[in-house]
Amino acid sequence: MPKEIVAEIYPPPECNLTEKEITQLNQELEKYYLLFERAFQRKEQVAKGRVYLHGLLSKLAYKVTERMALHLGENVRSLQHFIGQSPWQTEPVLKIHQQLIVETLGEEDGVIIVDESGMVKRGEHSVGVGWQYCGSVGKKANSQVGVYLSYASDKGYSILDGQLFMQEKWFDEDHAKKRQACGVSEDLSFQTKPEIALQLLKNALKRGELPCKWVAGDELYGDSSIFRDSIAKLGKWYYGEIRSTIQVWQKRPEVHLPEWSGRGRRPTRLRLRDRGQKAMRVDELAKQIPQYSWTRAKVKEGSKGPIICDFAFLRVIEVRDGLPGPDAWLIIRRNIDNPEEIKYFLSNAPADISLCALVRISGMRWPIEITFREGKVEIGFDHYEMRSWLGWHHHMMLVFLAHHFLVRIRILFNELAPALTFYQIRFLLTSVLPIPVFDVSAALQIVRYYQRRNHIAYVSHRKSKLARLPVNIAL
Repeated sequence: MPKEIVAEIYPPPECNLTEKEITQLNQELEKYYLLFERAFQRKEQVAKGRVYLHGLLSKLAYKVTERMALHLGENVRSLQHFIGQSPWQTEPVLKIHQQLIVETLGEEDGVIIVDESGMVKRGEHSVGVGWQYCGSVGKKANSQVGVYLSYASDKGYSILDGQLFMQEKWFDEDHAKKRQACGVSEDLSFQTKPEIALQLLKNALKRGELPCKWVAGDELYGDSSIFRDSIAKLGKWYYGEIRSTIQVWQKRPEVHLPEWSGRGRRPTRLRLRDRGQKAMRVDELAKQIPQYSWTRAKVKEGSKGPIICDFAFLRVIEVRDGLPGPDAWLIIRRNIDNPEEIKYFLSNAPADISLCALVRISGMRWPIEITFREGKVEIGFDHYEMRSWLGWHHHMMLVFLAHHFLVRIRILFNELAPALTFYQIRFLLTSVLPIPVFDVSAALQIVRYYQRRNHIAYVSHRKSKLARLPVNIAL
């Protein structure tokens, strides 16, 4: 197709923003931040929170507390104390944050997405660190892993909440000193990732209005029948990815309680009446679906064009401990470019739900991955060096605010610039964010700071090394 015709059918997006809108961005950020003022107990906490938020949104490439403080002309120790040790609570901030997300993105059929993200760490002293699977590198690594809730609707997406995952070994006696050093509460106990996600969801629902019908997650959550049943008990529809080995029936088998033979214990467990009515693995079931039963549908519009897949929708009965469980939708999604790539999902959505709605939710699971990428590239999601439980959650809380602010601006500018990206909004914002003048005097101050810090580190390392050497060594 000639380029001229393509341009007529798909005209380039307009960007009708003017300098007036951009110069007001700093005022918009201040108005947004002041909505959280009442969540802090002290004025200095409000001030330090503002500095940290500005640092996350700044043009700095690596947004650790020290660099943000130096960039913004702040006292390094003071900002480090605010983020890593100051006892301000995240819950009051979370409550306001959730209200604003509902205001910005809320829709009746909104989707809560659960997922985890890992950050590779050096050393063994950061809270929750351990050898575990880390999605950012696609393999096991020494890392920290957080479990997150994201809210998505047709208006956009942002992170609602998150909590650090702690491996079970962190709660044994060998880690008692590390827990204490990292400020881990004595009340905290081991929870699996699905258990953490479920608790985060319950907390979010308790905070107030949170319009949503769906909860979506990958295999880690979809494979957990306990997690899915808990979602159903909350009155929500789950859409969980499952392993290809999960077994189902297409027709509900009859069960019965065997008659007592008169010897031994009376039977109490139901049995299949027809043991020949075998359940089938979902991947084997997919092979039996005739070609005419597949539906080709657009999942969503991607940055490189529409994402189109083949779908099959089946009503099935889950296998639970060898017996029939609840009725569910089995959704099978096949990649049209690579038919060998097939994903499987279970959902408790009503039997009469529109198949288009199931296709839509299939495309609503990606936003949390996009959010993680945006957070890591643009606003310092994984750019932190504090070791404490408090510090990790303080940092993440302010990252959530930074992300949502940029999402709000994208919606605010939607009519003037419908194709504005997350990166472009932050780029425009950095042109008006106030920063101290960087002159010779400021440069010298920073150099002197690093020299003092490096000397203190050198003296400390030297002292430790000498303590390990024999006393008769001449220096």
